[in-house]
Amino acid sequence: MTVPSFTRARIERLCADALERAGVAGVLPTPLDAVAEAVGVRERVALPPGARVLGALWFERRALFVDGRQSPARRRFTEAHEIAHLLCPWHQAVVRLDTAAELFGDPRAAIEAEANLAASELIFQGGRFAAQAAERERSLRTPLALTRAYGASGHAAAHHYVERHAEPIALLVAGRWPDARGRLPVWRSVESAAFAGAFGRLAGRMRHLPVANTPLGEAVEAARRSSEPVAGTILLGGRVFGAEVLNNRHCHLVLVTGRVDSHSAAA
Repeated sequence: MTVPSFTRARIERLCADALERAGVAGVLPTPLDAVAEAVGVRERVALPPGARVLGALWFERRALFVDGRQSPARRRFTEAHEIAHLLCPWHQAVVRLDTAAELFGDPRAAIEAEANLAASELIFQGGRFAAQAAERERSLRTPLALTRAYGASGHAAAHHYVERHAEPIALLVAGRWPDARGRLPVWRSVESAAFAGAFGRLAGRMRHLPVANTPLGEAVEAARRSSEPVAGTILLGGRVFGAEVLNNRHCHLVLVTGRVDSHSAAA
């Protein structure tokens, strides 16, 4: 779900203000303890083993709950996501428990999309990540190289990288295994503003990626044997685009890097 531009701008201002109030603007990785204190979190509670949620926020007690069994990067995102609910005053009207599907899957409601956006703003320090990334090559290697400094997962870094990029690029998050028809399911897409303006949004248009007997399939196969992004091409709407494929052992990240040529859809 895309956050409207007015709401996005408001969230960006709230996050920038929170980083300043906490005295951590420009400090990497973002000290989320300081941000939590600055926005009014009074209590931290570890979720017990077997809990069915990754994180939660009790507004009345200003209590933050986080499942500590997550990887460090995912735990940081969960914590930032819960802080975001408190940071956005209009979220208190909807009390939510955050499951893996809501945090890392396709957001089901506007409030969760807003919390995900704010979490990224806190972790990636607003425009600082994008400014650093802009100085490097246009490749999945760029966000992956910055993950340690920001304490972020490669998945989250790639998403933020594409969303903030000045050039027309897009990211498709696809499953690990093709179906009986040789297609990978597409779980999510994100586009830079320049890509959306030139080619439109991919959400809803790309439900599967054909990989059987295609150039993209060759890159997907090579990516299974590599820990680095593999270059290839992808056909979108009758146009051939450059692409990179990374198999992170959970899914395939497909970075669409730019138009290569025009062909008929049947080509």
